[in-house]
Amino acid sequence: MYTFSLMNEKNTHAMAQQQIDAYPGFMQNISVEQYAESMTDTNNRPNTKYYCAFSGNKLVGGFLMLDFEMNMRQIMVKASGLGMVAVDLNHKKEKVCREIMRYYLNTLRTNGVNVALLYPFNSSFYHKMGFGFGTLLQQFRIKPSNLPSGNSKAHIARLNEDNAEAIAKFYNLRAKTTHGLITKSTDEFAKRLKNPANKVFAYVDGNIRGYIFFQFKKGSDDSALVNDISVNELLFDSPEVFTELMTFMKSQSDQARYIIINTQDEGFINAIADPRNHTERILFPVYQECCRTGLGIMYRICNVETFFADIANCRFGDLSINLKINVNDSFIPENNKPVLLELRNGLCTVTNNSDCDVELNIDIAELSSLVMGCTNLKSLVKYGKATLSNATCLDVLSRSFALDEKPICLTYF
Repeated sequence: MYTFSLMNEKNTHAMAQQQIDAYPGFMQNISVEQYAESMTDTNNRPNTKYYCAFSGNKLVGGFLMLDFEMNMRQIMVKASGLGMVAVDLNHKKEKVCREIMRYYLNTLRTNGVNVALLYPFNSSFYHKMGFGFGTLLQQFRIKPSNLPSGNSKAHIARLNEDNAEAIAKFYNLRAKTTHGLITKSTDEFAKRLKNPANKVFAYVDGNIRGYIFFQFKKGSDDSALVNDISVNELLFDSPEVFTELMTFMKSQSDQARYIIINTQDEGFINAIADPRNHTERILFPVYQECCRTGLGIMYRICNVETFFADIANCRFGDLSINLKINVNDSFIPENNKPVLLELRNGLCTVTNNSDCDVELNIDIAELSSLVMGCTNLKSLVKYGKATLSNATCLDVLSRSFALDEKPICLTYF
């Protein structure tokens, strides 16, 4: 039996030691005292708290909980991030992490938060607990000469810590219209802008209308003169802004061997005339390698009924149908039951009406990915991850749940 409480001064040092033990690859050059100070700073921020797990009086684990506001199909909803899950080295394989997950999800349900997010160290582990796959990240390695460009970069200006409020304002305007984005505070941008490794340039026309975050990376162990540029964040409000930002990046060709662009936008490849990553690898049979792909963010619906009530103003195409979703959730028994949805002209209402036109049988992880727009129903049915009682409804249901763009998450925790 484990108990949980907020981290306090008495256990911060022990929590810091657990964190360093749990993530040695990220914390090789930091002392326990330094990290304890960093954790205290994080714990004092609004909407960000560390929790401790105890077995009796023994600290056996902990985690970080973050409160978010997220764009969900053009509706702003409450969401939560789970990060920095750690278990004491002497208490591994004692189901500490499993109980952390139970406590975390039950806390969200109690507080009326219906969407949980995390970055998995092992996707299989969290998938078993109901987390579905999010949008994959694509990493392109492009020669500067192959970037699109225009005739001007006149609106491009370098940003610093003094511009934190302006960039936060622009970002949050985009968050209101971009599925998956999580709002950010001015302080978050100020901290990033203060880091000298982050180079931040923006399109400024009275107000910021787009920006690019990047860092220089060593391109060769044999020469200090070979550098690459790694783009970690790119956001803009129009094709004109995108073109000027790319014109600026293209102008770095004298210093950068490659521009490495990390993106969750599947449409980005259409902007590049030559997206090959220049490894010269040929994939079966004659496909040239163009990018590396990584799995990151995962999503979970915490309470199916109240989730659909939260997004009652979201549109699922023009769908008009009575849909019964038979949810399989082995981790949260309260979710493991049918949910009846009445959809009229694309708007969804949870109902007690027992009459339904079609039944969908699906696990909570796949339902979470489906509603987030990370996958489509046809694909889930094709691979046996969902079934329908009436196959003739598959096309219309799949189209109605699908989105033109998958969710974008630019919040890392």
